[in-house]
Amino acid sequence: MANLLRMATCFGLMMLGVVHSSVAQQSSDLPPASPEPAYAASQISPSPSAGPPPASPPPPNVTATTSSSSTQSIPAPPSNIPAPVSQVENTSRIGGPTPPPASLSPPPITFSPPSAPPTVGDFNAWLQTNNSTPKSMPPTKQPPPPRIVYQGHKPLTYEESQQVMLESAPPSRIPMTPDSAIAFNMMLQQNMPLSPQQIVQLRQQIDMSQRAAAVAPVVPPKPVSSTLMINLAPGTTPPAVRLAQGYVSSLVFVDSTGSPWPIAAFDIGNPKAVTIQWDGKSNILLLQSILPYTDGDIVIRLVGLPTPVTLELVSGQRVVDYRVDVHVPGIGPNTKDLPIGSTLPDSANQLLLGILDGIPPPGSKTMRVIGADAQAFSMGEKMYLRTRLTLLSPGWIGTMVSPDGMHAYELPKTSSILVSKYGEPAELRIEGW
Repeated sequence: MANLLRMATCFGLMMLGVVHSSVAQQSSDLPPASPEPAYAASQISPSPSAGPPPASPPPPNVTATTSSSSTQSIPAPPSNIPAPVSQVENTSRIGGPTPPPASLSPPPITFSPPSAPPTVGDFNAWLQTNNSTPKSMPPTKQPPPPRIVYQGHKPLTYEESQQVMLESAPPSRIPMTPDSAIAFNMMLQQNMPLSPQQIVQLRQQIDMSQRAAAVAPVVPPKPVSSTLMINLAPGTTPPAVRLAQGYVSSLVFVDSTGSPWPIAAFDIGNPKAVTIQWDGKSNILLLQSILPYTDGDIVIRLVGLPTPVTLELVSGQRVVDYRVDVHVPGIGPNTKDLPIGSTLPDSANQLLLGILDGIPPPGSKTMRVIGADAQAFSMGEKMYLRTRLTLLSPGWIGTMVSPDGMHAYELPKTSSILVSKYGEPAELRIEGW
């Protein structure tokens, strides 16, 4: 047993010698290691039993040598950066500390001096070398591009355009002979015997004939708007409505207050002479005469009125009624505000009808009204007022209203009138007595 221990010990010593010699030979073959940086020792990991490492002074700056023999101070990395493995002392159980291999040592740090930034002169020199204009020079003013004006060709005359069309026609395969030219001229003479001048003269004559046919043989009638007061008493003559061929006349039926009175039905005496249009519910009839000279009548039934209204129709007069406001005595179904006051006699109604149409009473004097748009006429001890405003004071004797809202008042003489203007009282002054 002791012999075995001696033999094992000898064998172990021999193996240690071999390993040590091989490691020494390898270390001799390696190039010498570069000196370690000054801060490498501070980054060695301490052994667990050694306790916290002492505080190391800040590493000095590393001075690098450049290729141009100039030096530059490079700050050392902070102490908290771990050192590379090659810089840490490697402890081994066999042979003690082992130097790091030369291939893992950091190479020397070299820096080139920074080159100066290019100047404006260098940039201009480069531009001149490359056949360019320096940027610092003001840009040369380039001439404006030529203005292209498209001018249309001169318009061809009528004869020139005809010649162009003749020349653009394809040539004939059959040669032109004197006989074909004679036949062509004969065909033109048969189909178009008139010359261009004769054709123009013919059209002028036709135009003059059409114009003469459109002219009325007599003076056209004068258009007017009138007002009719219907008298439903027995033995009275019905009023006449003047029509004309080619003119439309409208009949507007209203009651004593000027409110629309709807039409229930109508009938015409000569339907071949007059055409009538009605929408079936309103108070308006449209009449037009077909013949230049005719007469007849029309009967209208109003809603709620037991007595029909009869009107005479006459055409071919010097005056044509464009619009006729037919005032029917009574209160129609569409009346909302009943009139206040007594009914005037027939003679007074005729005066008020004329005032509604803008015709002053015969023998009256026109007065001047200040304060609103109105007309006033003085006749005897009475005064007639035509306005769209509502009379408040003095009280009127009689009044009539047209469908368009015009009022005619009969009232005693006065120099001041109070009316309602857009819901506000207003004073009208009468001058010219």
